[in-house]
Amino acid sequence: MIPLKIRNGFVTNSSSSSFIIGKANDNTVTIDSVYQEIKEFYKQYYKSCSEMYDYVEKNYSEVLFGITDINGRKSLHLQEGYSYTCADNIDKQLEAMFGTTWYDDLPSPEELSWTDCETYAEYEQFWIQRMQEIGVHAPFYIRDFSCNDPYIPLDFSTQMRECSGDNGNGIESDTLAWYFPWIENIKYDCDSCPDNEYCYKEECQETKQQFMGKEIPRDQACLYILGKICICSECGYIPDFIVKKLSEMSEYSCNHMG
Repeated sequence: MIPLKIRNGFVTNSSSSSFIIGKANDNTVTIDSVYQEIKEFYKQYYKSCSEMYDYVEKNYSEVLFGITDINGRKSLHLQEGYSYTCADNIDKQLEAMFGTTWYDDLPSPEELSWTDCETYAEYEQFWIQRMQEIGVHAPFYIRDFSCNDPYIPLDFSTQMRECSGDNGNGIESDTLAWYFPWIENIKYDCDSCPDNEYCYKEECQETKQQFMGKEIPRDQACLYILGKICICSECGYIPDFIVKKLSEMSEYSCNHMG
């Protein structure tokens, strides 16, 4: 009988995102320090996006027009008779000037009201309440691979059930498997490996060479291989402007794990 693995933590799907920040022994990087960075990125995004929308209205209203939905979120659209190709040069100019493009929505102040939360613990409670009351998930949640504190994924993936902190930190982690898909197989030689028939042998051998002989605790594999703090999300939940900034400061990052 083939043993069944049950995973209750951060289980990746084709659109999951992860950004791992800080090395295992870096005591300056914490969940709260990363949360403060993300808050600042969102405030920068709102400012840049607002300025970009004002600029478009003043200079390119014949090509692009704005729509505000019932929740106060604004988006830009092409005027009739103009193609996406026609807007390419405008897009490049906007990105160079503001770091955003006309594809970026301008969130309403209400959407960013969570940035008033001073700590990550406040952010967590803010979104748990919103998930319970109006069924709206958070744009991200943060995990610390260096500790086993319980946590609640803020995306309905576990139906708001609390996960034990040690779940998803070890060698069986889906997040770890995305970056190093053959990491569980380094203890085998090719002949005895259970995945021998369908593995990518060259990639598997590279993983073996990278980690063979290193003393990595199986229950803390994410910490010692990937890094300390993990921002968990889904592709599209975090604006590209912020994705770029998070990627630049990450040890490992992927906005679309699929």
